[in-house]
Amino acid sequence: QKPPPDLKRGSHKPHHRFLNPRLFDAFNGSVADTVCMILIPLFLTAKLVHCNVWSYMAFGTIYSSWLTLIHAEYSHPWDPLFRKLGFGTAGDHHVHHKVFVKNYGHLFMYWDKMLGTYKSPLDVDKFRKDI
Repeated sequence: QKPPPDLKRGSHKPHHRFLNPRLFDAFNGSVADTVCMILIPLFLTAKLVHCNVWSYMAFGTIYSSWLTLIHAEYSHPWDPLFRKLGFGTAGDHHVHHKVFVKNYGHLFMYWDKMLGTYKSPLDVDKFRKDI
């Protein structure tokens, strides 16, 4: 089920003005987008997974680094391995910014592949193939 159009239009859609995102565009979103995609998941994780504050800080650091890297305007040396393992890469996420209805996963591409919403960066016209 898709989210209500008004929610997407007011929260995540402004972030998609970046058709070719760059490294720090990962954190250029609306307040609603930040609440829905970062704060609520972190809060729920803290309630469900009980561990010390250092573990939460390490998780937050790794997660924010991941978000930054998938918005990079270049590929990374580990991308071929990550793609084989089903992790999202900068190229996969650039497809999401170009096509909008593909590659929804930020971390993993498993669900996109199972649900038919995955599109390889190599299959997108007018796309930087080196990402």
